[in-house]
Amino acid sequence: MKRTVFVLALAVAAGAVAASADDGDHGGLRRHGMNRARLLEKYDLNKDGQLDDQEKAAMRQDMEARRAKHQQWLLEHFDANHDGKLDEQEWAAIKSQRRGGRERFRAQILEKYDTNKDGRLDEQERAAMRADRKAHRAELLKRFDTDGDGKLSETERQAMRDQLRQERRQNPKP
Repeated sequence: MKRTVFVLALAVAAGAVAASADDGDHGGLRRHGMNRARLLEKYDLNKDGQLDDQEKAAMRQDMEARRAKHQQWLLEHFDANHDGKLDEQEWAAIKSQRRGGRERFRAQILEKYDTNKDGRLDEQERAAMRADRKAHRAELLKRFDTDGDGKLSETERQAMRDQLRQERRQNPKP
């Protein structure tokens, strides 16, 4: 049942992305974690600023492949009874791990930036965090912008993801 809901939600999101890519709804793309410029860079092969039916089909195919890969990863890591599907207890484990990850991330942020140790970030502390993020992005741009155009293309972003993933495997955090 939950898998069906998950697949339906993904299909609705894919449809919304495809529709908004064609009608200029920039906000719709952002709601689904996508950036219009990146989407067009990757799928707008004729460079007309819109996705035609063939380009939308390619995007949907990629999204379905990503969904299938993610589903396979979930099964490999959470299908405790090895029945090829996720039951309610296994979904609960997934949710628990996600919640725990968010809590660990929040704790790390507070540890690093909450200088007055009041358990929240004031404006000055948030400004310090934003400055660090901006510096980190600049460092990544300098490191992975191979064509020197001041932005990362889809190819450069993929190379960055692959390299950073490899570095994390070689040097895991405690």
